[in-house]
Amino acid sequence: MKAARLVSEIVILSARTVPITAARLAARLEVTQRTVYRDLGDLSRIGVPVVTESGPGGGISLLGSWTSPLSGMTRDELDSVLIGGFAAADLGYSGELATAREKILSETDSVFSSDVLIDGPDWFMTHERPEELSVIVAALRSHRGLRFDYASGSDCLIRTVIPLGLVVKAGRWYLAAQPPGGRPRTYRVSRITEIRLHYVSVSRPPGFHLGDYWARSQIDFDRSIRSVTVKLRMSSDSLGDLRRAIPGRITDEAIEAASIADGVSSAEEAIVVDLPMEPLDVAVSQLITIRGVEVISPLEIRTALREQARHTAVCNGL
Repeated sequence: MKAARLVSEIVILSARTVPITAARLAARLEVTQRTVYRDLGDLSRIGVPVVTESGPGGGISLLGSWTSPLSGMTRDELDSVLIGGFAAADLGYSGELATAREKILSETDSVFSSDVLIDGPDWFMTHERPEELSVIVAALRSHRGLRFDYASGSDCLIRTVIPLGLVVKAGRWYLAAQPPGGRPRTYRVSRITEIRLHYVSVSRPPGFHLGDYWARSQIDFDRSIRSVTVKLRMSSDSLGDLRRAIPGRITDEAIEAASIADGVSSAEEAIVVDLPMEPLDVAVSQLITIRGVEVISPLEIRTALREQARHTAVCNGL
């Protein structure tokens, strides 16, 4: 996210013949002015000659005749750099990305790019490449709406939406979109069929930011599936195991609100955590991996965890 923003700032400054104010640059990038000033410091440290001038007619510009290695890029080449290699490949911009890389490398002495590889999908995961992506990209670029069939459980629903953005998470593509008059929702692209452009022109809701929406969506989804609150007693030394077994902001919030266990000496550092979790089977599969955890309540999860631990011990000759 930050790397893409720095590239955007270089492109914006390189294309201008007059300075741009920090406020205007922040508005174009949908960030705060404080973030812009931090980015300018980062750009200076990597050798980009950024100049800031105060007063009327002042602003941010690049020094003298310095030119960016990004100059001469087509829009598709620039887009391929901004979204990254994995997404560019899925969206059909592998050729543009290769050309963009050559243009950048021809103007720089860096060899670090050959030492770092970003592999997007999870281990051993089947790579999905939905054909519908090209239609969605066309809609986003031309500010058109979409109409498609969407598989939801055993039903196939017809949806008409305003596309707001695409997100790729661990190799899976998601469409953020808003039904007319409704609220933004998330659709799994692999469940979309019979997709086509709809409406002559559409506008995204004012103030919508894809990154913020996606972050909120992940938290809301996590909260919706954690329907059971489990009271745990455990050593503070095992909190790392808890975070690895059940990651997420909800777990972090529960740990921050934890209390010292009653009747336990301070030397043992035992704490009590009220943790929202998924129902029984999932909860047991997660808790069985945490050292020294005790389920205080509910009783059914405590009993199921004990039986699972006993069965595992028997299977291993204990």
